[in-house]
Amino acid sequence: MRKRVVCAPLAVLAMALLAGMAVASTPSVTITSPKVGQSVSLRKTPVLGIAGTAAFATPAATNTKYYLRRDGCGTSNDNPHLSVTSGTDAGDGCGLTFAIVGVGSEVDHGAYVDYPASDGLPLTIDSSRNITGVIDLEGIQSASAGLVTVDLTLEGLENGSGVTVGTDSVQVLMVPGQTSYPVSFSFQPNGSVDKNDLAGIDLRIYIHGPYINSGFIANSGASWITLPTWSASFAQSVQVSLDDPSFANPIAATLDPSGWTAAVRTPAIGTHTLYARSIQGFDVSSVASSTFKVTR
Repeated sequence: MRKRVVCAPLAVLAMALLAGMAVASTPSVTITSPKVGQSVSLRKTPVLGIAGTAAFATPAATNTKYYLRRDGCGTSNDNPHLSVTSGTDAGDGCGLTFAIVGVGSEVDHGAYVDYPASDGLPLTIDSSRNITGVIDLEGIQSASAGLVTVDLTLEGLENGSGVTVGTDSVQVLMVPGQTSYPVSFSFQPNGSVDKNDLAGIDLRIYIHGPYINSGFIANSGASWITLPTWSASFAQSVQVSLDDPSFANPIAATLDPSGWTAAVRTPAIGTHTLYARSIQGFDVSSVASSTFKVTR
């Protein structure tokens, strides 16, 4: 039996980050000053200048296509979700609700399904281009008829908080004898998320209107959403840590075209180790280190 399913969006959205992240080019970093084994005079150099180089991936415009997937229909774990890979879904054609209502009435306004992304994460959004896709609606037998409204809300998980990426609403008239309605949509992402990194996304689909026996979503590659994205994050930084490889209290370096620089108070006389790492979005480089000596 086809059932109405209501899912909590942000709970499953937060889990998306743990489910899998997209593989990106790892940034890199080097320390050029102080050099390994270098001696620094505490009396002559009360403030230690630090420098190095860093390399980051160059963001390029791309797209990330997600398919609406579902593992079952009316089971204990239907698991509606988005995936960058397509396949045959056990929950193909599972619906939100079905009912017969009169003109001017609507079905349950609480009927919606959330599709959180299970892979292809994180994402960097390009708000200069439209989000596009298709929600393939199915009717039941030949009796499906009426006006169907499909409301779409795309949310993202940014810095641990939910943000609205964009919304759209599309209408389709279902007629007896037709059982498949590919509903195309296109809308521009909110400018507030442009070039921002999202750890998760969730597509909420709400189907409503005065219709008869219609509004079931076809999966198995028939329904999808394409997001305009960047191949790499615009968030780039270098962190420095003195005598602490855990970076418990990192020092933010200054980036420039030739590399990065920072300054710390020269530590006490003895042997010390400087650590550096570069960060691009969610990707962290291997740690570079340089051991030096502080003398009188």
